[in-house]
Amino acid sequence: MKLHFIFSVLMQLLVVGALNAQRVYPLFEDITVDSVLKPQTWASKMAFDPISKHVFYTTAGGTIYEVFENTKTDTLRFSVLDHGIPRVQGLCFVDSTLFLSGNIWYTTTGIGMVVKGVLQPNGTRIWSTVLSTSGYPTSSSTGDHGFTGITADPQKEFLYFSGGSRTSFGEVETNDGMYPGLREQALTSKIFRIPIAATNIYLNNDSTELQNSGYVFAEGTRNAYSMAFNAENHLFAIDNAGERDDPEELNWIEQGQHYGFPWRIGGNANPLANPNYDASQDPLINPTNGAFLAGHFDADPQFPSAPAGVVFTEPIANYGDAADYYKDENTGQIKKASESGAPVRTFTAHRSPLGLVIDKDKAIGGAYSGNGFVLSFMPGGDSTGYTPLSPWGSACPFVDPSRELVMLRFSYDPSNQAYSIRTSNIVSGFYLPVDAVQVGNSIYVIENNGILWKINFPKPQTPPSGFSARNFVYPNPSSSSIHLYFPNPNQQKRHFELLSLDGKVIFESADFTTEFYQSDLSTFSQGGYYLRLIADGEIIARQKIVIN
Repeated sequence: MKLHFIFSVLMQLLVVGALNAQRVYPLFEDITVDSVLKPQTWASKMAFDPISKHVFYTTAGGTIYEVFENTKTDTLRFSVLDHGIPRVQGLCFVDSTLFLSGNIWYTTTGIGMVVKGVLQPNGTRIWSTVLSTSGYPTSSSTGDHGFTGITADPQKEFLYFSGGSRTSFGEVETNDGMYPGLREQALTSKIFRIPIAATNIYLNNDSTELQNSGYVFAEGTRNAYSMAFNAENHLFAIDNAGERDDPEELNWIEQGQHYGFPWRIGGNANPLANPNYDASQDPLINPTNGAFLAGHFDADPQFPSAPAGVVFTEPIANYGDAADYYKDENTGQIKKASESGAPVRTFTAHRSPLGLVIDKDKAIGGAYSGNGFVLSFMPGGDSTGYTPLSPWGSACPFVDPSRELVMLRFSYDPSNQAYSIRTSNIVSGFYLPVDAVQVGNSIYVIENNGILWKINFPKPQTPPSGFSARNFVYPNPSSSSIHLYFPNPNQQKRHFELLSLDGKVIFESADFTTEFYQSDLSTFSQGGYYLRLIADGEIIARQKIVIN
């Protein structure tokens, strides 16, 4: 393990030294990738300022930079001396106001904070406290996540932010003996919602007070580092798991729901809740895992019982075919959801999903329009999850190549009131990407100690005026090709048929899911035809066309 760790560090240094030569590449011809600049060390979160029309990013040390893409430069705008949060882990703009979330960490306690910077006519900002907490016990583990992602609803009424867990999987974390028997706390493992106009809210580390405050929106999340709304104003959050090979999560966050942590992780039951658990026999525990070797997975007979009467909400099901590897809990066999037919909830273990983006306004065109996008922080490993490129020697995704931007195609089942996704890799070659932000038909991706990239997608096409379900073909008459436009919010598979006037099918297209589709008509004889648009075996639109 020690040699592996030293080799890993050396490889990281080589990678960092070669980042200027790194080339991220698209997997589809209608996507292009540009390198914007090399950001400051330990870049972490990004947001788009609708006033300056520039991207801003923060670093782990609380400094905030403005990006000037035309000159490929960045400028320091704010530091901890301005806003007061040494550990910034969330930022978002609401009109001209900049909101930050994060923590002040002391030796054994932490304070959660949300602040805002109100823009002044001279371009400066006046900073004030939106929310702060009482000091609550920190841990000495990597599972101490603190206040992370923050976002606002499309109506600009509320702020949503994550209070992450202080443990990796619900274990006792004493912080070097300071807190005997301590696990999660009232202020941890939750998503909060507060009015966007709020000021000087104070939250005690007290369960009863928090529940009575009305500010707890949902519970049982481990580390909802990135959140986004879709076109239906539904809130989604990504969440990573601990050192066990449990899947990483994507959740539809609904008010009052409990997402299972620490009793369920990635659709699996937490084995520590079983007093007879033997980690050495667990197919989802790697015997070289540092947490296992340190005894963190030892039998835990004092593990708390799940709250009575609570029904846990399971993560969204991913049917593949990207980021969809999982291990069979009984055998440890590595399977792929798109091949096994059983979904994973939601992503391959240890991918550490970050940078959730949802194209809710359909500013992106083509087959990407209206979909979600997510990054993976960790590089892919071998069947054990090992790779020399692993940061800090941490476990990495097994078999899954990772290091890409994955597109998420959402489907909603009204009978079960649940979402599922289909996934595709669309851009590959990142190293330690930490966040993404959408600006029009582009998505910016920032790497930790790497590059700020700009991913360019097709622009959305605008249908000619007067288009409707009864008039979805143009030009008409046509001599060479036709364009079809028909809304397809659920990415439904469809095809069209060309029929002679006596009703015989003379041409049938391949399936497509886009709203726009172009087809060549140059090989067909002049005259009149019928064109039918068909989905799931049913005719959803028809029109008479003329080829001249």
